[in-house]
Amino acid sequence: MKTIPIFPLNLVVFPGSKYPLHIFEERYKILIQKCLREKSGFGIVSSFDNKISDVGVYVLIDSVLKYYDNGESDIVVTGIERFLIANIYTHPDGYSIAEVEKYTDASFNIDDSLISYLKSKFEEIVELANYKLEESFWNNFKNAELKSYKIAEKSGLSYEQQQEFLILKNENDRLTYLINYFLSIKEKVSAAENLKRIIMNNGYLN
Repeated sequence: MKTIPIFPLNLVVFPGSKYPLHIFEERYKILIQKCLREKSGFGIVSSFDNKISDVGVYVLIDSVLKYYDNGESDIVVTGIERFLIANIYTHPDGYSIAEVEKYTDASFNIDDSLISYLKSKFEEIVELANYKLEESFWNNFKNAELKSYKIAEKSGLSYEQQQEFLILKNENDRLTYLINYFLSIKEKVSAAENLKRIIMNNGYLN
């Protein structure tokens, strides 16, 4: 169990993913400056109907893209690992801190056939959308230890589905979840432009 600052947001960050954030609230300006000074990170947790999810992802600041005169900033964070919240408190500077423990996968052998099948289904969707992913995406996919997270970045999962996916504790379950999802949207969505909009507008960086 350890204590970390947390940042509730209307988004889900996956382990290994990079995501841009615009920091504008005073309490989070303070938090980000503290993290930069201490070379530490914080937890991103999704917020639904003013309720914070129990499972989030610890992130580190990968880079600062821009500082504004009013103290706001644009940063890029990288997801490191998942955690489970035990208790939440308010820091004197206004942001929340939480007692957390690691939230790790159960031990299972990853089914390579599921990875291959998921990749083929994903490529079908990308082709239907008449969209070409950058080479950096496929290089990152190849090098990713848990490939389900990389595909999930470009899947078009809804906010709720992303959190449901994040909670799964087995890589094979995550692979199967995405396979079933791609099969379902292929049947329901036929227009290429709709597919492109659904699949590609997730905000994650390659």
